Amino acid sequence: MAFSDLTLTRNNIDALEELTFKGVNVTTGSTTLNLSEKDNLILGKAIKLLKTDILENLREFINDTTYSTETALLDAIHTADSEELLVDLLSYKFLELWFAQDATHRESYSYEKARKYYAMYNQYLTANLRRLSGLLAKPKTTPRVRFMSLY
Repeated sequence: MAFSDLTLTRNNIDALEELTFKGVNVTTGSTTLNLSEKDNLILGKAIKLLKTDILENLREFINDTTYSTETALLDAIHTADSEELLVDLLSYKFLELWFAQDATHRESYSYEKARKYYAMYNQYLTANLRRLSGLLAKPKTTPRVRFMSLY
C-alpha cells in the first residue's frame, strides 16, 4: 500500500473530538472530513508534515541505501503499519493544526487543545516510528575498521 493513500475519515476525527464537532456536517466546497469547506488544506499540510517527520526520524534507512528513495521508505512504513498507527499520528497532527489556526492567545481553549495534540503527536511519533521501524528491513551497516598502531 502506498503512503500517498494515507488519509483520514470523519470517524478518525470523531474518535478523538466527537463532542467538539457534534452537529458539524459541511457538504459544500472541497471538504474531505465535512468540518469546513477547505478542511482538505489542513489535511494536506498535516500529511506533508507527517511525511517530513517520518523521513527525518528514519533517515538512516535512506542514508545507507537500504531503501533507494524516500518514497520507497514511506511506502514500506505504510505497508508495515497493520494497526493504523500512521492514521493516529495523522489525526493528532491534523487536530493540532486545526485548533492552532484559531489560537489567538495562550489562554484560549484552542491554544490548549493545539498544545495537547502537539504533545501527543510528538510522544506517539517517537514511539510508533520506533515500533514500525523494527518491522522494516534492517539498515545496512558497514563494519568499522580499526587500525592499531604498534607505537
